[in-house]
Amino acid sequence: MSGRPCKLRVAICGGGVGGLTTAFALSRSSDIHVDVYEAAPTFAEMGAGIGVWWRTRGVLKTLGLEDDLIRLLGIQPSEDRVPSIEYRISDQSEGLSMGSIYSRGGVLGVHRAEFHEALLNRLTSSRCRTFTSKRLHGYKESRDNSRIQLTFQDGSTATCDILIGADGLNSAVRAGMVQAAASIAEEDGRLADAAELRNLIEPRFSGVLCYRALVPAEKLWQVSPEHRALSSPVQYLGKDRHFIAYPISRGRFINFAAFDVHPDKEGTRFTDAWVVGVDPEHVIRLYDGWEKEANELVQCLDGLKVTRWAVNVVQPLPSFAFGNVAVLGDAAHAMTPFQGAGAGQAIEDASVLSTLLSHRLTTKQNAAHVLGIYSRVRQPLATEVSKRSRLNGEHFALHGLESDVSPTRLREISLEIQENFEWVSETDATADLQRAMELLERGMSSERN
Repeated sequence: MSGRPCKLRVAICGGGVGGLTTAFALSRSSDIHVDVYEAAPTFAEMGAGIGVWWRTRGVLKTLGLEDDLIRLLGIQPSEDRVPSIEYRISDQSEGLSMGSIYSRGGVLGVHRAEFHEALLNRLTSSRCRTFTSKRLHGYKESRDNSRIQLTFQDGSTATCDILIGADGLNSAVRAGMVQAAASIAEEDGRLADAAELRNLIEPRFSGVLCYRALVPAEKLWQVSPEHRALSSPVQYLGKDRHFIAYPISRGRFINFAAFDVHPDKEGTRFTDAWVVGVDPEHVIRLYDGWEKEANELVQCLDGLKVTRWAVNVVQPLPSFAFGNVAVLGDAAHAMTPFQGAGAGQAIEDASVLSTLLSHRLTTKQNAAHVLGIYSRVRQPLATEVSKRSRLNGEHFALHGLESDVSPTRLREISLEIQENFEWVSETDATADLQRAMELLERGMSSERN
C-alpha cells in the first residue's frame, strides 16, 4: 500500500450501499487503509429499486459519485421542482386521485444492483482491500482503544483501529456495540439502563409485509401503452394494502413493491424466514377488485419472480457509536420504506463518517471522540426520518379514513404527505457535514487551549 504513513486502519463489515460508499470515500485519503468484509460469497445487493431525492443527489455530488448516478439514469436530472409521486385511492372500481407530491429534482429511480456495482467498481485504490465469505462472529476492543480484534465465523481473525458496522438488520457489530454499552451501565449499577439497551439489539417487525418484483416495461406496455407507471412513480393506496411502481434501468423495468399491513403485529418478532419466494397469484389476489390501471399492473406479475420481505426495523439507538466502533445504514437505523430514504440515509452516514475520519485533526487517539461527533450529527435526523416514514405508512394504508373520505380530508392527508417529504428536496446535507467538522475543530481547539 502506498501513500503517507497510515494513521488509521478501518474495518468495514458489510459490503452493501452504505459500506461501499464509506469504503470509497475513505479510500481517497492517503493515510487511511480500509478493509471491507462481506459476509456473502460475492458482493451483491438485495432488493430492486432505490429512490434518489435531491438531498441525496447533493451528497453523491460531494462524494464525487454524481456522474455514476447520471450514467445509470441515462439522462440529466431536472433541477426544477416537479411532480414526484402521484397517489391514488385504488381499492375500488373507480380510482380517485389524491394528487402528487412535488420535490426539487423529483425522485430518481435507480436499480439497486446497478448502483451497487458502480460503487464496487470505484474501489480501485491500493489502500482498500475487499474480502468475501467473512461474516463477523464478534469483536473485542482493548481497554485503551488501541486495537480491535475481529473474529469471523470461519474462525479467521483480523485487527483494526476502527470498526464500522454496515452489516444490516442482523448486525453483529450493533450487537457487540450495544452489549458493550450495556456492560458499562451494569458496572455503574444502572441495571434498568443495561436491560433497556439490550432490548435494542434485536430488530422488531414493523407489521408490514412487502412483495417485490421487477416487471419488464414491455410487458406492461403491451397491456396498457399509456400506463402512468411507465413514465413516473405512482402509488396505489387501499385499506391496509398499497403498492408503488416506478421505472428503473433507463425504463427497461418497472420496480414493483406491494405492502400488506398488519398493525396488530407491529413491535413483535417475525419468526418466519424474512425473505422468501411466493406465488405471484397470492399477490394478485391481494389486490382483487382494485381500479383498472392498478389491476393491469398487478396482473403483470403472472409468471414473474416475486419475493416476500418481512419489513423489520431497528429500534431507535441512543448512539451510533461506542468506543472506536460505529454503525451506519440499516445496522444503525433500519426503517420502513415509506420515505424512500433508507439508501439515502446510509449514504449520508457514509459522507459524515468518512469526512470526519479523513479530517487532518483525527487521530487514532481521538477516534472515539470523532465517532461520537458522527453519532451526534446523524442520530437525530435518522431517527426523525424513521418516524416520518412510519407516519407515511399509516397514511398509505389509509388509517384514519374509516369515517371520513371527503375531498377535504383527502386534501389534508395529501398535504401531510407532502410535508413529510419536504426535507428531502428543501434541505441540504452540506449543513450537517459542516456542523460535524465545526464540532471536531472546535473540540480540538478547546483541548489545545
